[in-house]
Amino acid sequence: MEEILAQRIEKKKFLETVQRYMAYVLFAGVILVVLQGFFSVSLLGRVKNFISSDSSDHFMYYSQVYLKYCSMLLTLALLSYYTLSIYKAVVTKEYDVKGFFARNAMIIPLFAMLIWAFIALFKSPDFEKSLYGSGYINEGFFTVLEYATVFLAAYAVKDELKFSKEAVLWTFVIMAGIICFIIWGSVVVRYNFGTNKMNGVFNNSNHYGYFLAMSTTATFSLMVYTKNTKKLAVLAALLALNMHNLLYCNTLGANLAFIVGIVFVLCSGYMTKKINTSSLLIALAVCAIVTIIDEASGATHMWESYKTLLRDLGFIADHAAGGDSNVDIVGTGRYSLWKRTIVVIKKVPWFGKGLDLYYRNNIYDPTLDVPHNEYLAIASNIGIPGLVFYLFTIIWWFAQAVQQKRNLSVGDLVLLATSAAYMASAFTGNSFTYTYPYFLIFFAMSMQYNKPVPTKYGDLQKLNTPKAMEERARESESAEASDVKSI
Repeated sequence: MEEILAQRIEKKKFLETVQRYMAYVLFAGVILVVLQGFFSVSLLGRVKNFISSDSSDHFMYYSQVYLKYCSMLLTLALLSYYTLSIYKAVVTKEYDVKGFFARNAMIIPLFAMLIWAFIALFKSPDFEKSLYGSGYINEGFFTVLEYATVFLAAYAVKDELKFSKEAVLWTFVIMAGIICFIIWGSVVVRYNFGTNKMNGVFNNSNHYGYFLAMSTTATFSLMVYTKNTKKLAVLAALLALNMHNLLYCNTLGANLAFIVGIVFVLCSGYMTKKINTSSLLIALAVCAIVTIIDEASGATHMWESYKTLLRDLGFIADHAAGGDSNVDIVGTGRYSLWKRTIVVIKKVPWFGKGLDLYYRNNIYDPTLDVPHNEYLAIASNIGIPGLVFYLFTIIWWFAQAVQQKRNLSVGDLVLLATSAAYMASAFTGNSFTYTYPYFLIFFAMSMQYNKPVPTKYGDLQKLNTPKAMEERARESESAEASDVKSI
């Protein structure tokens, strides 16, 4: 029996080692997705998708080709990782199906959303374009599967590799700072970065703004939680670059999203008692100084944008009261797009108009652009049930984070705030392959599952001490040994 026990323990250790190596491969794939921003700034252009019979209408940006190959790598790594996990559970007889579903229950609505999108695909007026993408936004069902792969990869490594959360955040923040420096430098030396559709990732100020809403929030969040002087100095410089670019691109939705991110940081930081007040004041001072300088120099017109927002809100109120205010210009035309999208949703509430079908591909409104509201886009693409699954997951995500507030690490708090900033920007923008994967990574890695919450904060620290963890490990090994001896 002792020999059987030794063999089982050796096999378990071997499988755990292999599984950990596979987790490193997954993590490398996630990092490659995070580095997409570098790829998109440096390589410009697009290629035709010759898989489709109508290849002239199915092109892909280089950045989308890059994401495709990243997702292929992640798919192979995910299959290997979970196959190995299942095999290990069967061999060691340590499987717990009920516990598995309890820990991962939060992603079930997202899985239901994916299944609903698959069903909606067969209801689409143009199956081929909804499958491959129409060449405008290029978010057909294949792209949805790429999104799912990125999400699952980030979700898998978040607890398997304890360093993964902070590593992803710092990679993202440093990369964003370098991109901001490149863009700022191009303006200084008057180098003209192309901004038309032939260029890769940041093909317009809106989507660059949504990227910056996340990067600025992440940088601000890391800054307010740090006490290290050197890190504080680096983050202050990165925050100044991000803040300048955020203001320079003059995207009001992204600016509002960053404000939402700040509010989220303040509420969550003080709720968990992890925020560093002096670092917070420095971060706020950096944001204020950059804003004043940019406004005074004319580099941004954000103040005018806020005045326009107040005017637009007045137009909406007047129109609702029966006035004759022109609401079609509200939100630079977004309000009109939202109304027309809602009309389309009412026509096909269950399965939507079809994935990625806009303008002439949209048989319900051939002149309708993307709604510039991600939530309306989901409902119009795959139907209201798909949106309900998505919103249910977001609400659950937020409620679970509040419930587990004592267990949240600094990495968790930064990921939560960055995800919240993107969710806010999604009210005035649509998902795209060069912004949405970042959100999916942050969203997946910030998901919490039920853990025992100590009654006192000090008890939590005791549970996580090296001595306590060693004792729990010894108890586990002792229990396993006694089980085998009883056989």
